[in-house]
Amino acid sequence: MDSVTQFLLGASVSAALLGPRHGIKAALIGGVVATLPDLDTFIRHENVIENVTRHRGFSHSLLVQTAAAPLIAGAIKVIFRKQQFDFPRLLLTVWLALITHSLLDSLTTYGTQIFWPLEAGPPAALPSVFIIDPVYTLTLLLGIVCYFIFVRRRPQRASLWVRSCLALGTAYLAAGLLGHNVVLNRAMADPALAGKKIHVQPTPFNIVYWQVLAVDERHYYTAATSLLRGCPHLDVKRYERISSPSVLRFSGVGEALSPSVKRYEWFTDGFYTYKEVEGGLAISDLRIGFAPVFPFSFKIAALGADGLKMIKPERERSGRSARLEQVSKIFEAAKTVPQKCH
Repeated sequence: MDSVTQFLLGASVSAALLGPRHGIKAALIGGVVATLPDLDTFIRHENVIENVTRHRGFSHSLLVQTAAAPLIAGAIKVIFRKQQFDFPRLLLTVWLALITHSLLDSLTTYGTQIFWPLEAGPPAALPSVFIIDPVYTLTLLLGIVCYFIFVRRRPQRASLWVRSCLALGTAYLAAGLLGHNVVLNRAMADPALAGKKIHVQPTPFNIVYWQVLAVDERHYYTAATSLLRGCPHLDVKRYERISSPSVLRFSGVGEALSPSVKRYEWFTDGFYTYKEVEGGLAISDLRIGFAPVFPFSFKIAALGADGLKMIKPERERSGRSARLEQVSKIFEAAKTVPQKCH
């Protein structure tokens, strides 16, 4: 989730627990603590794929956060000694500000390594909210703004506002989880996707319109649907896919896929494709974007005199206009009722 929303969530949790007694500082402390996990974005790794796949790693681990919470709470108590924080409540606040960051991130497509360093499969992702969702963010913002307005003059009203908006925001996330389940069941029931590995997620900025993605060894499939209609059928489109076994046909590449590329296959939970690009070969995360534009694509091999050879991964760039056009296509596809339902 974006950093502004994470700050607001941490601030809401902290204001709700520490309450008006500690005034505006209660909200600010929670907001700052909640942004700490995303400091991992400033860590540079050996290549761009490693930067992507190691984000939301150790700093987002519930195990690491649980271990770090007493240290952070202790530091806060020392720095703000005049506030006379109740340490058990402060510790609970810090812990919740940290873990709610990771749990919220795990409700987006990108995935979060909440059990790092345990080998517990690919990053946890139960997509039920887009990485930027104005409804959720503005709900939390309303609570924090009202908390700031009333905390000095009417502390009880301040607490009521921030807790009510936090509850409404949580209900919104629950609605997204329900929507995820509805769309997943709709996709699993569609004959065109029978036997396929399926991934569903909300389209940008809402939880009404949804994307459906499915893969098998040779193809990937896309569709979009809306929760506003009851039609169980999807308008499924099929595209050619090059999976890891198939990439063996590229001379000089198949047996030399780098650890970073193999890690990217793991990171995407199998929802990837290799594709031929000008002068080489690239790998794309099918979950992020909508066919044929996938922003998280990396060129991994270049064509030379001796065939394709592995190179240090390079990020492919897609134009902003192309991305905006794809967002429009997603919404149009989600609104379209297939002929089967007429």
